[in-house]
Amino acid sequence: MRRALAIGLFAVLSTLGIRVAGSAPRPDCDRACLTGFLDRYVAALLAHDPGRLPVARDIRFTENLVPLRFGSQGLWATVNGRRDFNLYAVDPQRGDAVWIGILKENDKPVMVAIRLKILGDRITESETLVGRSGLTAADQVAGPRPEFSQPIPAAAQATREQLIAIANSNWDAMEQGNGRLAPYAVDCERYDNGRKTTQGPSPPPLPGTPPAGGDVANAADHDVGELGCFGQMDSGRFRNGSRVQPRRIWAVDRQYGLVVGLFTPNVPGTVRTLHLRNGKTLTVGPDELIPFTIEQVEMFRIVNGQISKVEVVLGPRVPYGMRSPFDMKSLWEPR
Repeated sequence: MRRALAIGLFAVLSTLGIRVAGSAPRPDCDRACLTGFLDRYVAALLAHDPGRLPVARDIRFTENLVPLRFGSQGLWATVNGRRDFNLYAVDPQRGDAVWIGILKENDKPVMVAIRLKILGDRITESETLVGRSGLTAADQVAGPRPEFSQPIPAAAQATREQLIAIANSNWDAMEQGNGRLAPYAVDCERYDNGRKTTQGPSPPPLPGTPPAGGDVANAADHDVGELGCFGQMDSGRFRNGSRVQPRRIWAVDRQYGLVVGLFTPNVPGTVRTLHLRNGKTLTVGPDELIPFTIEQVEMFRIVNGQISKVEVVLGPRVPYGMRSPFDMKSLWEPR
């Protein structure tokens, strides 16, 4: 009778969304503990030995949005080395841990992002994005930007909600072609698979003033890669019908001002011309006239309420609307 009551209470609490024993993050798994899980995971990956890891029996594992057999498929079968490149974002409050680094896949360096969910003393989820994209400098980048490992003073740390809102504003700016929607720092830089893809400072215009000179005025006269973070988003170059959904946060690391997540721009292939903010019109190439989705993990470094550095693991293009199983309640959920 008592056992039946206990089972019934467990079911009720679960239905109400209340965490119960066995489903909560490990209470003593602090920053060092979560980082340790990541280091052990990468070591096991390199050794092709998942038996080294404490994993849940029903661990959920994906690579580049696709469910695979944990420990034997995908990068687990092809990795054969690494480079000294390590970025960490950990979220002890939720048991989330993220590593961005460079591994060698059949001798070719590739940027990799790994997310682990730690519940109790086990890894219950493992999500990997491998930067198998033509845009890469994984074999050349000297090392991670040091700013990502510089802690934010306690008095200056933003709340979880503030950090997420700032990271999300980057995608609002891209969708609407309006750089004013995101607070870009003058020193903002973005790197895609190790390659710097922004140039120059990103001074936004004063509130209420039209963009003038430099960054935005020359948006159609030069390649968008010659612009800064603000100029690229404000130019209108990315207003090709793309909607960035889902935007799933992997971890919020308040101590280091980091927000990292999986963000998937969906390009419908229906926009033939782009009207840039400087008044010129750009005809898009044939590669943008087919529907596709971009899978990418982005780590935002946010300082004093501004986006300062962005590290991107850029995956391959996938069929339009493709989703990770972690983003679907059911197969037929509207996309």
